[in-house]
Formats: sequence, C-alpha cells, structure tokens
Amino acid sequence: MATETTVEPVVGRERRWARKKALSLIDCDVHHIMRSFQDLVPYLDDTHRRRLQPAISPQAGERTSFRLPRRAYFHPYSSNRGDTMETDGTNHASDPARLKADLLDRYGIDYVVLLGNDLTTLSGMPDPALAAGIARAYNDWSIDVWLRADSRFKLSIWVAPQDPALAAQEIERLGDHPDVVQVAVPQMDILLGKRHYWPIYEAAQKHGLPVAFHVGPESAGLNGPQVAVGAPTHYIELQTGVVSIGINNVTSLVCEGVFEKFPDLKTIFLEFGFTWVPGLMWRLDREWKSLRAEVPWVKRPPSEYILKHVRVGSQPLEEPPHPEYLHQTLEMMSAGETMLFATDYPHWDFDDPKHIIRRIPEHMRQGILVDNARKMYGL
Repeated sequence: MATETTVEPVVGRERRWARKKALSLIDCDVHHIMRSFQDLVPYLDDTHRRRLQPAISPQAGERTSFRLPRRAYFHPYSSNRGDTMETDGTNHASDPARLKADLLDRYGIDYVVLLGNDLTTLSGMPDPALAAGIARAYNDWSIDVWLRADSRFKLSIWVAPQDPALAAQEIERLGDHPDVVQVAVPQMDILLGKRHYWPIYEAAQKHGLPVAFHVGPESAGLNGPQVAVGAPTHYIELQTGVVSIGINNVTSLVCEGVFEKFPDLKTIFLEFGFTWVPGLMWRLDREWKSLRAEVPWVKRPPSEYILKHVRVGSQPLEEPPHPEYLHQTLEMMSAGETMLFATDYPHWDFDDPKHIIRRIPEHMRQGILVDNARKMYGL
C-alpha cells in the first residue's frame, strides 16, 4: 500500500505534464523484448524450428540447450528499472499495453522506434544462417505482435551481419513496410567501414532506411571486447569504455569511404555517448590535411561527412558539473541537427523526458526532440 501512495501521485503529475507539453516527442531507442524464446517458434522457418525446438525446451540439458550469446559483463544489480519489473520477473517491455502505459501515455510520446533488446548480441553467433533465420523470425514477430498494437510503434528491423548477403535479403524483404523505419546491425569484430558491411549499406540506402548501431555485442559469443586496448575487468569499465567503440567505428566509416560510396546513407549510434564527437571531428580534420593522399576517396574534411551522415542518440545524456559545459558540447557538435532524443526504456539508465528537456538548450529542443527523427525516419 505504501508503494501505491508514493508512486501514483508521481504518475499523475507526469500524465498532466504530458497533456500540457508544447513539443512533440519521438523516442528513437525503446527496447521491446520477448517473454521467452518460445515467442519466436511460430515465426521460424521449418528448418530452424526443427533444429531449435528441442534445444529450447525445458528438458534440454546444459550441453544441448540453445541460448542467444550474452556479454561477459553484467550489471551488479539489474539492467532494468525496478518499476518495470513484476514480482514474478515479468518485464513491462514484453507487453505492448504495459509499455504504452509506462512510456507513450505517461510522457505523451508521439512515436517510438522499437529496437528489440533480445538481438543485440546476435553477431556473436557462429552460425550465419541460423543467426539470419532468428533475425527474420524476430522481425516478423515484432511486426505481428507489436506494430499491430499501436500506430505509434515504429520498427527497427534486425539483420545478422555474419553473412551480409543474407542481411541484404532481409532488408529487401521488409524495407518497404510502411512502419519499418530503420535497420539495426549488431557490430562484430570487423570495423563498420569495411567492405564486409557494404551490401547491408547498399540495401539500406536503396530503401531509404538509416542504419543503427547499439552497444551490447561486445564480448558476446565469438565477439571480442571491441573496447580500445583490450578486455576490461568490470562492467563499469565497459560501460564507460564503449565510447571508444563509437570513435573507432565512425572513423572507419569515414576513412573507408562509406559515405562517398553511399551518399544518401544515414547512421545512428545509440548509447555510445556523444561528448567525443567534437574532438573526433577536430582530430580527423587535422590528420586528413596531412594524410589525405592515403585515402583519396575522402574528398571533403571528415567533419563534413560526420555532420551529414552520423547521428547520435541523446541517452545517456552526459552530466557535467556545470550545465554550460553540456550546452557548449552540444553547440560544438551541432546537436540541433545531429542528435535524436532517446530514453532507453526499460533500462536502469533510462532518461526521463521531463528531466532531459530541461537540460537541452531551448533553441535546440525542437530539433533534438522531434524534427531530426521526423527527417531521418520519414515520420
């Protein structure tokens, strides 16, 4: 009873705020999840269903059971917000109605881009065909269960990057679906600018879909830590060090000539932070002036490619000791044009929209909260 009296007034205030808010909101990073892998069984093709059903049954032994890869690192308490969890372990993010109540209705959010949390480690699987089959089933399940639930749900489809040709086929299959707005690629131990990924970028550009990269595949399955220098010891080190993954992959995309090869391609980096963006642009521009003979296909200063083709999610919003430091960083990276609002629901480091809106400079709010996402996703 004590919990109800403390929580309900807060929810009521948030709903009143949602009704009064002047700006629209589009959340580009929301993690819907399966209740269990059994959710996918009806959507698997016959070959993969026959292979996986015995391995996901309760009777499967330790050596015969199937699990999606998981990171070697774990949060010391919980990766989810406490108020999204039921006592029986059910997560609200597995139920469209609960997710709508918790997030869209509570905060007055116009659209959310669903980026299922279950497949962030898919790139660590050793079997490319099985990984592609799971991605296909997950996308079909998301369309059938989630997109039907509310018109405010939009979908980021997952592809398995182990076999780029199969990934491109999945984009061709679903790329014209009216509620599919993005392609999610879980990175692997190949920098994102390498030609390995180019068939994925070609298909995404053809269908006018941005490509999203999200933290999570590091150290999962066959994947190495991907963090600069080597494998850290603790979760806190990994959580902080993922910025280096963003830096290295943006550098790769620019220097390998991806944005010259695919001039209409847009990319978004989610949960990698963003305060590194200005420094990277300055450093790359400086080095390019002396070393551009090595990469003649990089025809313009690297910062121009980054500002045109790379977007970042706002979550987790950095918290410097003085608000003006954040404002200066946002100005230096032209965040009014390059940042998209994100909450990361239902995770522990969820960014409350009310809190975030107050911290974003007023002249950038329209762009960050809604306009950049409308342009990128065609909403």
